[in-house]
Order: sequence, then structure tokens, then C-alpha cells
Amino acid sequence: MDLLSDILSSAGWKNDLLSKGQIYESFGFHFPCERSGGFHVVTQGSCYARMGKKIFQLQKGDLLFITKGIHHELLSDPKAKVVTIERFLGEKFNQTKTDVPVTTFVTIRYEVPIGPIHPLLAELPDYIYIPYSNIQKHHSLEDIIQILSKELELNLGTDLIIQRLTDIMLYYMIRIWLNQQENSTVGWIKAFQDKSVLYALEKLHNAYAKDWTIESLAKETGISRANLANKFRDVLGIPPMEYLAKLRMEKAKQLFQKGNMGLEEIAQNVGYASSFSFSKAYKRIYGNSPSREWKGVI
Repeated sequence: MDLLSDILSSAGWKNDLLSKGQIYESFGFHFPCERSGGFHVVTQGSCYARMGKKIFQLQKGDLLFITKGIHHELLSDPKAKVVTIERFLGEKFNQTKTDVPVTTFVTIRYEVPIGPIHPLLAELPDYIYIPYSNIQKHHSLEDIIQILSKELELNLGTDLIIQRLTDIMLYYMIRIWLNQQENSTVGWIKAFQDKSVLYALEKLHNAYAKDWTIESLAKETGISRANLANKFRDVLGIPPMEYLAKLRMEKAKQLFQKGNMGLEEIAQNVGYASSFSFSKAYKRIYGNSPSREWKGVI
């Protein structure tokens, strides 16, 4: 699995189809986002997005992803009355329908699990906005938007299909955003620009249980040990083997959350000889035993 896919699939975001379909009247609703983000795509007409004092118009085909729990609103016009999203959904079916809807859009909510998030996701801006006019002709995103628009006209397995389509659109958005950050000089954004670091990271993510050393990783990457160590420190701020240890801890936590493995089996699955050696490494990094810390957040 490539690095970005592994990070996103391990994030544990839980998606929920919050709203879809046509709106025929003036509207304004508020999204409270404490531990969640919102993904909106307009498939017909237009509306406005407002975050604090910032407001801009969303046109047909525009994509907006609120990444970091930013309270925001969608409105038919800047002066529209605003209600909670729950009230809006409760009153949605009482609309007076006309020949042409004000707008048609899809909203997906992403719940973010309690606990630390991957550093790449922490580096995302408060929101990612991609106007339809900026999507290159024949780009896959354009095709997905067209498919999504057609799905809204149907009602046979539509909700599940829409959730899958919007997941794909979201991942495309993050990838497009990453490709736009060419001038970044440090952090996870830079890691995706440095081919040696990216290749080494993908090796570690795809075989984190392997008995890696800095020498074996450098050999796989095709650069010297010193060069690899320097690149990791410059880009990510930690040595490669320390990164591997933390990666193993996160993978172990994911196995623990599934609830079908004991600590001994988990430790061996992520590359440690025993639960004792794993717990010792975990405590060295985080200052607490894994079982005590994990049970406190699950």
C-alpha cells in the first residue's frame, strides 16, 4: 500500500451521510464540528459557505472539505436565517417544491477518533477548497462528480454509493493539495516531495514488522546510511528507527482496538519478540504502559 493510502486508512475517520438531495427554499444551517470535519459537494445550483467572518460562494461541482473541527455554515444567500443542521433535516421534507431547486448538494460528516492524529493530518489547513473550474478536464474527479450527480436522481443503494464516491473525492482532494505544496521545507508535506524519504517510509509502512536496521533501510532506499539519517532528521525531525518504533506502536494500538488479540500476539505481529520487549519500548517512548494507556481511551 502506498504511504498516503496507509495514513488515510489508518486515520479511523468514520463517515456519515448527513444530507443529500434538492433544496427548493431559502436555507441556512450550522455545522458544529468539535471532533469532526465536513465534506460538501455542490451538484446543482449554488450556495455560500461561511466560517467566522469569511464567506465565499460554492458553484456547481465545487468541493469543500472542513478538516479541523471548524464550525461553519452553508447558506442559500449571506442573509439567510441559520438553524441547526438537525432542525434543517427535520424540516427538510416540508419544503414547498418548485420546478427548479435552489441547490442540490451532498454533505458527509467525518468523525475523528479521540487520541493523537497522524502528523500529516495535523498539517492540513483548516479547510481545502477546490473550485470545479480548477479541476483539469478529464481528471478523475470530474468523472466522479458527474457520477455523483446522476446517483442523486436514483434511490437504489444510493446512500452507500454516495459515501464511497465522496471518500474517493476526499482522497483526491488531499492528493491535489499535497501536490500544490511544492515550496514546503519541512514536515510531512516535504516528505511527499523527497523521493528518498518517501520510498523509505513506504518500505517501513509496508513491512513494519521486519527486523529493520538503519543499514538495511538505507540499502533498500539506495542511499548511504548517513544521507538517509540526515534526510529523516531534516524532513521529519526524528531518526528512521525512532519513526519505525512509533509506527509499530500505532499499528499495535489498531490491533488492540479490534479486540481479538492479546498483547503478546500483538507484540509479535508488529515486530517484537515478546510483550515485555514491546511494553518496554512503548514506555520508553510514551512514558506509560500500552495496556493502561489504550484501555483509557477505548
